[in-house]
Amino acid sequence: MFDLDGAVRAWRRDFARERAFTTADLDELEDHLRAAYEVELDLDPGLAPARAFTCACETLGTATDLSSEFAKVEGKAWRLLVRTGWAVYGLAFFLPVARYGITLGQGDVHDGLLPGVEALLLALKGAGGITGIFSALTNLVMFLTFRRITEAGRSRVGLLAALMLAATVLNLWWLFAVDQASDLYAGYYAWLASFELVGTGLALRARALPEATTSADVIVAP
Repeated sequence: MFDLDGAVRAWRRDFARERAFTTADLDELEDHLRAAYEVELDLDPGLAPARAFTCACETLGTATDLSSEFAKVEGKAWRLLVRTGWAVYGLAFFLPVARYGITLGQGDVHDGLLPGVEALLLALKGAGGITGIFSALTNLVMFLTFRRITEAGRSRVGLLAALMLAATVLNLWWLFAVDQASDLYAGYYAWLASFELVGTGLALRARALPEATTSADVIVAP
């Protein structure tokens, strides 16, 4: 007697060997497979269940074909987010930010604004206190992503993604560090957004990777 659940488990094991599939992806594909199986039986009630399952698998496609399609979608998404984040990050250092401790109503543009790169140097010198120093040091995490990991294991990419998103939360501190009447200006908002974009992109990359890889971690450009 044909065991549908057993056949589905074997099918999942075969598909799980493909790097592009996550558990959520496999759950979705399994739903489609089971639906296709029911359609085959509805179209031909006399069809043997085992044959109906084979036809459903053929309708869904091979693991290799579907893996390529999933990889294309995942790859485009995470690369777009990371590269956009880098561009925004670089731009942030040329955009104006509020000088720490000077509110919007104090001083003129010359006194109250400075390029993002100068704001970073002031933060490193302690202008924003110890939290400001830690916030400035999160740029080191961003620098690590310039040599991002595309063939590394899931845990390594996931750790970097977590650090980027944690840095995003820490850098929100500047919103509360200055007087509420101040505006931190475009440089700060662009800088903050860049961390979130890169962190989200790396999280998507980690999600698309299997729990473990057999190859050594290699740092390369995507």
